[in-house]
Amino acid sequence: QQEMKTLLTLLLSISLSNIAYANGVYITQAGDDLTVNISQDGRNNTITKNIWTVAYDWEGDNNTFDLRQKNTRNNSSDSNYQGFHIDGDNNTVRVGQGYADYGNLATAATQSWNTDNFEGGNNTAMVDIHGDNNILNIGQRNGSLGNFNGHDVTAYIYGDDNTARTVQVHDGAKDLTLTLNGDDHTVYVEQRNTGAHNATISLTNGTDPYSLSLSQNSATAQNYSMSGTCYTAGGCSVSVTQD
Repeated sequence: QQEMKTLLTLLLSISLSNIAYANGVYITQAGDDLTVNISQDGRNNTITKNIWTVAYDWEGDNNTFDLRQKNTRNNSSDSNYQGFHIDGDNNTVRVGQGYADYGNLATAATQSWNTDNFEGGNNTAMVDIHGDNNILNIGQRNGSLGNFNGHDVTAYIYGDDNTARTVQVHDGAKDLTLTLNGDDHTVYVEQRNTGAHNATISLTNGTDPYSLSLSQNSATAQNYSMSGTCYTAGGCSVSVTQD
């Protein structure tokens, strides 16, 4: 197992050593206590795309994935894509497309991400996680106040005590479909300026409450749909702010 981890890290460092066009990284990994850092700079970046077509891309517990993509010119024809299926517990997954780090949620293993001005947007993240005590932290950012394409996140999380944080900033469409099925989830969602906000969030719970905070920061086009099942006597926490 240790040999496999060492080899995986070595292969990643070799394949991502240069800025290039049409970057692609495809991973199938099984094991625990692994740290993977991927940074793609260039045009039309892809990290794994087996979403919902394989049993898992990454399987194991206590792993950390830091996955960053940045296009190096502000051209709306460029894109960033990530799609993967994770099976395991206590994993931390940080996804940065164009990067972003607005808002806060201390338990979301906060990344210090920024960057701007060279991003055409057109960011897509599709994530499927099965397990408990996982952290998913997604940031999507494009060029500030220009005419750029937007962002799309589709995430399904099954299990208990999971945390999801998504932040989509700047102009263009900001679409989010987020489903969490299980107990005691914590969700933080922020969709900022300029306009075209759309969030669809579904939460179910059995014996422990969930907590949701959603902020849509206008100018203008703010839309959201939220459905939730809460069985706890004390109820669940939902906060929605539309500016």
